[in-house]
This record gives sequence, structure tokens and C-alpha cells, in this order.
Amino acid sequence: MADSPNLDLPDFTDGQANPDTRLNEWKEVFDARQGVVRINMTSDADLNITATGSSPQQWQYGGFEITATGVTLTTGRNVILPSAGGDFRPLAYSLYNNTGDGQALTLKTATGSGIAVADGSAARIQIDADFNAYRVSADATATS
Repeated sequence: MADSPNLDLPDFTDGQANPDTRLNEWKEVFDARQGVVRINMTSDADLNITATGSSPQQWQYGGFEITATGVTLTTGRNVILPSAGGDFRPLAYSLYNNTGDGQALTLKTATGSGIAVADGSAARIQIDADFNAYRVSADATATS
């Protein structure tokens, strides 16, 4: 069974039992691409965006708001998108660094280059097919 080329969603099949289940999965992921998932850093370490669990998975969201409630970041940290095992597709993302510690967050894949976003700022970032990140917009001061 083939999947969609960008969002890793399974295709429908003729005569499929329960097509509404697959349709609901597609709807959830398309809704997620338009939205932002808030992820709280739980330690002073790099953050791995997940590619596991039910849809929508973290990487399928269109944007990330990263917070650090209860954690003090002592240096800039990476926010790492999955790039192994075919789970990742080149897409554009928004990153809002809402950690409040004065440290930059760098959106990247495990194998490619990244783009740093200052604390309190947001940026739009494109990941290409070689897993490298490119800034699509200048950092903007974000407001909650």
C-alpha cells in the first residue's frame, strides 16, 4: 500500500472496510498541519520531535511552540525532527521559542543543517529533501 508523499498517510483501497477510520486519520493530520503543538522541554538537553504513536504525530504539525516550564536551559538547544526510517518528509514548519531562558533553539534534522531561533521569537523554516533547514522568514517577536 502506498502512502501520501509528504504526510505519511496510508492510501485508501477499493472495498476497504471502515473507510471512515482512514478518513478521520487524514482529517486529523491535515488539521495538525494548520496548527501548532506545544511541547514542554523536560530537561536541559536537545529535544527530539516524535515520529511515533497515533496520528497526528508531533512532526506532522505545521508548527511548534517550545516551552521550558520547570527547566532552565543553560545553552542553546536543538529541536530535532526525525529523518531516518522514512518517517520524515521535507516540509515547512513554524518554530516559536517560548522557553524564557534567553537561549536559542535550532530546528534541524538529525543529519542536516539547522536554523536558530532566538528566545521570544518565531520563524518559518523549510526543510529540504537533503534534510537541511532554510529560513523562509526573518525572526519575528512572538506574542502569546
